[in-house]
Amino acid sequence: MTRIQKVSTYLLAIFNLLLIILPLFVLILWVFMEYAPIKVAISEGLFFNPVHTPEGIVNLSTIQWTPLPRFTGLMASLVGLLPILLGLIVLKPVFRNYKTAEIFNAYNARHYKYLGWLFFLDALLTKPLSGMLMVLSVTLSNPPGHRFVQIGFGTPNMEELLCGVLVIVISWVMVEGYKLQEDQKFIV
Repeated sequence: MTRIQKVSTYLLAIFNLLLIILPLFVLILWVFMEYAPIKVAISEGLFFNPVHTPEGIVNLSTIQWTPLPRFTGLMASLVGLLPILLGLIVLKPVFRNYKTAEIFNAYNARHYKYLGWLFFLDALLTKPLSGMLMVLSVTLSNPPGHRFVQIGFGTPNMEELLCGVLVIVISWVMVEGYKLQEDQKFIV
């Protein structure tokens, strides 16, 4: 049990750090996208994947970014990051409970259920919206008639849906474990 408590303490610190670093990192990338070291890393696919548009694949390092497309790209990245941040916020109370050796309780099960629904919302809403905004951002500087808005749903979305189902089932198992633990408290 002490190992779970120790790891939970470390994970809580990591979660708090990630909640600050991830949005700042994305913001810094978009603000300094035109600078050579970041541009080289982007061209090699280190920070962003190429964007698939109806006209072909666009590498973000080849775009001449004006303020509106850059802002749209930043919003696309932040929308894509939102489920991760919300997931960390949902997991923090769970690991606080793990830190105090409260493993099977209704509170943790409820948070796992929230996490499962977060997977669903990510697959059905945020991934398509983020992709749509990214396609818009890379085509905003195109001449009229060559700007695109496209929304997609594919295999990564199905994976997220499956993960959501699995996490919701885990929340049901947690509820049953909590009920068994409560029943054992009353057995003499």
